[in-house]
Amino acid sequence: MRKALLFAPMLMLLLTACGGGEEKDPAAELQAQYAAVESAVMEADITCHYEDEVRTYTLLCDYTPAKSTVTVLSPTNLAGISATVADGTLSLSYEDISLDAGGYSAAAISPVAALPKLMTAAASGYVTERSEETLGERPCLRLACDLPDEEGMLYTTWYDQQTLLPLRSEIASDGTVVFEVAWTRFELTSQDSGPAAQPDGQEADTPKKDWTEADEAAAYAAAEE
Repeated sequence: MRKALLFAPMLMLLLTACGGGEEKDPAAELQAQYAAVESAVMEADITCHYEDEVRTYTLLCDYTPAKSTVTVLSPTNLAGISATVADGTLSLSYEDISLDAGGYSAAAISPVAALPKLMTAAASGYVTERSEETLGERPCLRLACDLPDEEGMLYTTWYDQQTLLPLRSEIASDGTVVFEVAWTRFELTSQDSGPAAQPDGQEADTPKKDWTEADEAAAYAAAEE
């Protein structure tokens, strides 16, 4: 059975400091949820801002923390090209032809590495900025994170406060936004993934909700407005 992409709707509870009267850190709790993700399928439109042009790609990512496969869905002339992202290296493949694309540096991150890198930042990045903002009609927690050994890079994501879904992201290099990411799909594919579990085995103080594809569509549609 398809596991809904949305996490347990616990962030609003954390923001009101429930749970035995002990105040929770929403950023830390959110990162703990993403660190527990074992596998996921995600899709996003990525706008790449280069010095002399702007390009937009639609990418599908089959994610695990150790290795991700990213497939280009659009533009049409690149559709079907895929890349494997693991340990800082890229391997491109198309029609059974595989090509080692070598390593990529933080200053020249490839668009196909954007989604896995954002997931790494969500799970383990150092939070440098945080705020509560509204995106479309969705109240969001905005987190900006950097990663070790990536000087000058900043990964910023707006997370829906109710569902913990990533709605929008930016990747900046030396203060300049290089990639803008509009998330359109995020589905947990491991039945044993931990995001829905409560810390320390505690039971939720609010009832669980069975999220549907309609809920997912509504969240992303509201963010588009």
